[in-house]
Amino acid sequence: MKTAAAFLTLLLCPFLLIAQQVKRTTIETKMEQVTVFTKGAQVKRTGKQSIQTGKQEIVFTGISTDIEKQSVQVKADGKLIILSVRVQRDYLKEQEVREEIKQLQEKFNNLNDKINITSKTLDVFKQEETMLIKNQQIAGSTVTLKPEELRQALDFQRQRLTEVLKQQLALQKEIEELNKERNKLNNQLAEMNRRFDLSTNEIVVLADVKETATVPFEITYLVQKAGWYPTYNIRVKDVVSNLQLEMNANVYQTSGENWNNIKLVLSTGNPNENNSKPLINPWFISYTDAQMSNYMKQWYIGGSDQMLMGRVTDDKGVPLANASVVVKGTNQAAITDANGFYRIKANGVGQTLAVSFVGYEGYEFAAGRSFVNVALKPMANNLQEVVVVGYGTSDLAGAVPGIQIRGTSSMKKEAKSMPLQVITTFQPITTQYEIQEIATVNNDGKINTISINEKSINAYYEYYTAPKLDEAAYLTAKLINWQDLNLIPGETNLFFEGTFLGKSYLDLSTDSDTLSLSLGVDKGITVKRTLLKEFSNKKFLGGNRTDSKQFEITVRNNKNVPVNIIVEDQFPISTLKEIEVGDLKHEGAKLNDETKIVTWTYTIDPKQMKKMELKYSVKYPKEKKLQLD
Repeated sequence: MKTAAAFLTLLLCPFLLIAQQVKRTTIETKMEQVTVFTKGAQVKRTGKQSIQTGKQEIVFTGISTDIEKQSVQVKADGKLIILSVRVQRDYLKEQEVREEIKQLQEKFNNLNDKINITSKTLDVFKQEETMLIKNQQIAGSTVTLKPEELRQALDFQRQRLTEVLKQQLALQKEIEELNKERNKLNNQLAEMNRRFDLSTNEIVVLADVKETATVPFEITYLVQKAGWYPTYNIRVKDVVSNLQLEMNANVYQTSGENWNNIKLVLSTGNPNENNSKPLINPWFISYTDAQMSNYMKQWYIGGSDQMLMGRVTDDKGVPLANASVVVKGTNQAAITDANGFYRIKANGVGQTLAVSFVGYEGYEFAAGRSFVNVALKPMANNLQEVVVVGYGTSDLAGAVPGIQIRGTSSMKKEAKSMPLQVITTFQPITTQYEIQEIATVNNDGKINTISINEKSINAYYEYYTAPKLDEAAYLTAKLINWQDLNLIPGETNLFFEGTFLGKSYLDLSTDSDTLSLSLGVDKGITVKRTLLKEFSNKKFLGGNRTDSKQFEITVRNNKNVPVNIIVEDQFPISTLKEIEVGDLKHEGAKLNDETKIVTWTYTIDPKQMKKMELKYSVKYPKEKKLQLD
């Protein structure tokens, strides 16, 4: 009896275990909203499902594999308690295959079909060739043909066989070309499928349901392979019109799932940044030796935060002030000073630095551990022949989304697209731009450019020239109370009087109420600095030598409107007692006593010219050599 009872208990055990298993419910969700940060994005999904009483394992399928597991949040409106949340990989259900892959696969299949049809046609002609060759012996050997009949039979066979062989040759060449195209497509498909993981994640929620009901669920999670960055189009019609500023958001993602017909929100925040406030610890000092000093120096240079330095000049060695230096893929950027020098922080050796300046070709290089000089080349294009004709699908040098550039001979009028309606929300430490139209961002890594803001700004225009360094007039636009514009640092594309001038960088690191934007060289203002030889001479007295210099600076306004211009030059500064600088003349200019920089400020009427003079003398020992100017 005991043995029978034990046997019966063993039989019932599997059924008891099955009865105690947790119920599993699969829920399909719909992507409702995506909040895109400067790096990363938060995805919001919703769904409803009828849930039975008891412990339930609720599974949300089709989730990106790029998910940050710690960021998963699940909300449920019902009488249930969420006991645990976990993320696991589902290799059986593939991710949504990108539309591009689908199109390539369809093209590959069509090409296969065409190759098969062409091959079958070739087989038909080969069979006809075999038949013609086999039928060279006409109606048996006993039949005697007249000469005319024999000639006609031979002519027919030769003509038809020639046609068949030509057809075979053409079909073979066609099949070879089709196979080459198929191999290209096959390699491309293999590369694309290799780079993209086709498995998906599942979010599994263990819940204790107190009451059977239809429960609405909301899940949010963070993905890393996404982000956005701003670019600007700055347009100036002339120096008496308002400045037009267009802000574009460039959104991209390869998170593993397409964002189809979702509400898109752009945030200036970055969830990957360290949000912990710094702490100052006690600072203990002691003597150190040279070995320790070298160690600390190597640690600083090769550490996670290194200071990169260098100088930016043109191809003639003239320093370029206000050139932008950007660490690609980061928010780190700097502007060169008046002598072309830059200092910028980077996260490590090997990052790419991009240098750009209006009117010059950009340059990129890998950051190293040493001082790097960069010489930029002037743009080869004649900028006077480049005009903006409207919005299209082409890219300007691959970097101006939505702008089509053509020569004057192909100029056409095109309708300008209007920016999307956007609601701007200010959070305590971030700004959000809520796109009011439904958006789609595919999982292909391509840049989706969205126009989110367009402003007409009252700007003060001013020209600047330092003819000692460069006989050119640089136009600047000064924006007052620029903090109210809610701008973000980013690359700018500059357009002046219908001409694309080049690229710059919108640097917002200034603490001034006025933001100065450099718009590049205006050829409508001519500047000349000339040494007046009749007033420049060399004199010898005793053991000393005195060199006198006098320069004339002329600025001509060739435009049809008055312009404001600042002209700067300088006097030399002696660093030795035996070198004396005197006889300073700078009529109509202000002199900085410390730097000895001379500044003229003028308003020049249309088609008018302004003259300025600068004079100084330098006394020094005659046996010494001194480089002046």
